[in-house]
Order: sequence, then structure tokens, then C-alpha cells
Amino acid sequence: MRSLEEQETALNMYFRDGESYQYIAKTMNIPLDTIKSWCLRYRKKMGIPQRDKAGRRKEAVRKEDIHSRTPKTDSQEDRIARLEMEVDLLRNFLILTERG
Repeated sequence: MRSLEEQETALNMYFRDGESYQYIAKTMNIPLDTIKSWCLRYRKKMGIPQRDKAGRRKEAVRKEDIHSRTPKTDSQEDRIARLEMEVDLLRNFLILTERG
């Protein structure tokens, strides 16, 4: 499992800096599919639109918006899904820190 710091760095590189999946995967030495999964989950969770075919964002994402966006819907199921994802991330983080 990857650390939360690696995931945050990859997400910042993609959403804030506008880097490609391939560039992030190569730079961070993380599998391409892992980077794509992280970005897709984060985009869906935060309601961030996809980029167009040329790699540009359809809508600008400001640095301060990356962590402050709220999902479009806030149903009970969505909240539970977000909490489950956060629990998984924290569990993975704790496992990694105990090993190190």
C-alpha cells in the first residue's frame, strides 16, 4: 500500500499542477493504473470535472479548492462511502507506519 503523502503528492501534481498520469507515474515510480484510480476516485468524490482531450481542465481548479470542495450530493450513502474510504486510507497509513 502507498502512503497518504504519496497519494496527496500525486493528486496535487494532477489537479493543481496539471501534470499527466504518465508523467506522475514515471516521476513517482508508481504504477500508472494506481495514479489513474486515485485521480478518478478523488474527482468523483469532490465533483471535479474531467479534462478535455487536449489535457486541459474543463474548469479551473484553484489550489485552495482541492481540499475544500464538497461533493455535489451529500446523501447518507455518499457520506458512508466517503467515511469508509477515509477509514481505509487511515488503516493503510497505520499499517505502513508500523512497518517502518
